[in-house]
Formats: sequence, structure tokens, C-alpha cells
Amino acid sequence: MSRQQNVLDGAAKVWINFNGENTPSIRNSQNASSITDLGQGLYQPNYTNAFSAADYAATATCGPDPGVTANMGVTIQTDSSNFTTSSLRFISRKRNTNTDFDVDHAFLVAHGDLA
Repeated sequence: MSRQQNVLDGAAKVWINFNGENTPSIRNSQNASSITDLGQGLYQPNYTNAFSAADYAATATCGPDPGVTANMGVTIQTDSSNFTTSSLRFISRKRNTNTDFDVDHAFLVAHGDLA
């Protein structure tokens, strides 16, 4: 396999930067068609092109509004109904109060083979 092919194989197949407050809106993305708002702090980014299997690697993170002091965290829901080839679900949460929270900045990156 060529070095160029290795780089292409390892490149992120999905990435998204979005505002998760009120009605979520995508700021910028690659291979992300939309965001579904499933409730307070619960988001479902949907992919334009699906992965070949639901065994891809995904990382998500978030940040609150400027001026909001909170220890934020993200949990990706990995059960089979929430982690599929065409989307996943994740929750943004204030760790200090253990409450779900809509965030100003949310980010997702996923690596794997597309279908």
C-alpha cells in the first residue's frame, strides 16, 4: 500500500463543528448532512455518506457559552440503536452538577471505512 493511500485511509471521514443551543446549526463540516436535536444536550449528527460498519472510531467534545464556568464532558452512546453506520448520539453534560446542557460549541470527528 502506498504512503498516499495510508494517509487517505487514515483521514477523518466525518467532522463537524456546530452550535448546539436552541435549534442546532452546523458551522462547518465534512460528510455531515444535519444535526438532530433530541433534547437537552442530546445530539445526533447525521452523515451524508455512511460508514461500511458501525465499528468506526469517533471522538466528540464540547464547550459552553463564553463566560459560563462549567466542567463539561461528552458521552457517546455506543449501544447498537444509537451508534449506527449513518449517525451516532452524544450527550453534553456539566460534570459538576451531572446535568445535560445545550452547548455553544460541539465537535465530532470520526474515522473508519465508508460504504
